[in-house]
Amino acid sequence: MEKGNFNDRPDAARLALSIGEVHSDIDADTVLQFLNFQWSYREMQRQYDAVLTKYQLTESRFVILMFLYEAPKQQLLPLQLADKLGTTRATVSKLLRGLVTQGRVTKQASPTDKRAALISLTAEGERVLLSFLPHNFDAVQTLFGNLTSAELTTFSHLLAKINQGTQTLKNEMEN
Repeated sequence: MEKGNFNDRPDAARLALSIGEVHSDIDADTVLQFLNFQWSYREMQRQYDAVLTKYQLTESRFVILMFLYEAPKQQLLPLQLADKLGTTRATVSKLLRGLVTQGRVTKQASPTDKRAALISLTAEGERVLLSFLPHNFDAVQTLFGNLTSAELTTFSHLLAKINQGTQTLKNEMEN
């Protein structure tokens, strides 16, 4: 499904009817807040993606450039990048192909293991990253700048609870 805004989002009354039809004991406000949170996240991500797009970046490519920038000698193995990104090596290979094409990273044989490729940040990759970072932080400030320190603390606690529920759901789905 496309990350988008639903033009016909249900209100609490419609949700209560739907919930009643399946005899669930969940509160309609809980479902409504889930939908509101989901919509807010998707809209926030869409706007953040627009900032990334101005630099011909995706979130994953940006993170790879950051990993390389912070790495010793600005070099990592694809397997290390996959581990840091929390994804498969195949996914990282696809992302790296795009970054190589853009001239932002290079791929060369490792001097210690000819079977392994070493990924290096190029001067162009560093230039793009460093020119993007101020805009990245401006976007974060725009998105979260209206929250007070106390609200950020509360938000952090709420996210921890949502992450706990997400982990519980994951465990339930695996069983």
